[in-house]
Amino acid sequence: MNFLTVYCATLSPMLPEILVFLFLTIQIIYLVFFSNHLFFNYLNLGTLANSLTVCFLLGLCINFFSSADPFFQSFNWNLNLTCSSTFARAFLFFFSALTLLVSTDYLASKNIRQYEYSLLILFSVAGLSVLNLSTDFLSIFVALELQGLAFYLLATFYWNSNFSAESGLKYFVLGSFSSCILLFGFSVIYSITGSTTFEVIQALTIVKTYNFDFLMFGFIFSFTAFLFKVGVVPFHMWLCDVYEGAISPVTMFFALIPKIIIFYVLLKILFCVFASEYVVWSFFCQIFGLLSIFFASIAGIFQKKLKRLMAFSTISHSGFILVGISCFTFLSLKATSFYLIVYVFMNMAVFSVILGSTFHSYFLKYLINWSYFYHRNFILAMTFSFLLLALAGIPPLLGFFSKLMVILTLIDQSEIVLALLTVTFSCIACYYYIRLIKIFFFSVNEKGVWVSMQPRAIELSIATFTTLVSILLAFPDVIMNVTNVFATFFV
Repeated sequence: MNFLTVYCATLSPMLPEILVFLFLTIQIIYLVFFSNHLFFNYLNLGTLANSLTVCFLLGLCINFFSSADPFFQSFNWNLNLTCSSTFARAFLFFFSALTLLVSTDYLASKNIRQYEYSLLILFSVAGLSVLNLSTDFLSIFVALELQGLAFYLLATFYWNSNFSAESGLKYFVLGSFSSCILLFGFSVIYSITGSTTFEVIQALTIVKTYNFDFLMFGFIFSFTAFLFKVGVVPFHMWLCDVYEGAISPVTMFFALIPKIIIFYVLLKILFCVFASEYVVWSFFCQIFGLLSIFFASIAGIFQKKLKRLMAFSTISHSGFILVGISCFTFLSLKATSFYLIVYVFMNMAVFSVILGSTFHSYFLKYLINWSYFYHRNFILAMTFSFLLLALAGIPPLLGFFSKLMVILTLIDQSEIVLALLTVTFSCIACYYYIRLIKIFFFSVNEKGVWVSMQPRAIELSIATFTTLVSILLAFPDVIMNVTNVFATFFV
């Protein structure tokens, strides 16, 4: 009876995270045993591990529909389950499973059959899932380090490539440096407030019983580290090299999954813990967000490689999200969550097209390799063009509505100059998306690659998310209802 009481009070909201760690332990024991078994085909272990992990993560999504009471506090308020964190956790598990699903055939084509790939994905998912529930700076740091260590290894997973090893090393060095900055910022906040829990620090900031200068000093350090994690200018130096050096499924994972959770945690810290210091962090969000949009819009024009172009696209979108956060209103919370959902849908489809276009041939590394793409696979060329226009924010596509909501949020707060600058830089960024479409249809290069039929998983992903982007274009109220619930029950 006592165990049931403890379970219901403490462990039940953590059931998906507990199951992830148990599954990790069982899978490690199972795979290590059979990898040394003479009668078991070692080459099939990687595919088997991927399939089991996909089924397991999709099974965990069921917990989203079975949570009767999504408001729970565990481990002395260090981990809190709310309606918004339940949404974020469901997105994390679902898109992680899809990323693994579409990457299986690509890894086989590259002769990458190590079972450690799915284990590293699971470790990063476990860290991000704990990070999603964290309401304590210490648990945030531990969760970030857990997913960070898995990310460093994933970046270097293609051992036959020197570029992969170089990108992983850069990521490790700069990531370790950012972790030091984050820990230093948290330690300064703890030395001033005497606590690492969100609720205690929030209460102290309201009554102003602290040294303001020192607290802001610690906050700026920790805020800077978070900006590094999402790849915002001027803390983006690792992003382009890691995107280019890592294998395409890992690049896809980096571009999609961490953004959801890290921006969600950043929203909790800014909107809940340091809400009373809105003037300070709003200014920083505006500066870094505008810098990201401007720099990515200009630098993207000069890129000749596809992955680096997608890296600058990610930086630009991160800047838009930061600009939306800076308004600190209920409308800005809706706009930010709407932008994140649309961003994930569009990029899932875009990277699925990239994976599908490289399966039966070498990777189309340079933009010029995509010349006359529509002659080689008309359906994929049209799909890719449609998604690129959506990413650029061309009306009336879904990406336009996500950017429009951010602009309207700025106008609602009388930030007219910032809104005009954001629109101007966004128009400049349209050039490199349209240039890629021009290469698809009008550039001639005899060295282009014929793209034939794709694996079923990639075909399914392309069809599903392109259809979703198209349907949501006609019915944007579906996402608006989700963002309304998210924003209403955010705390």
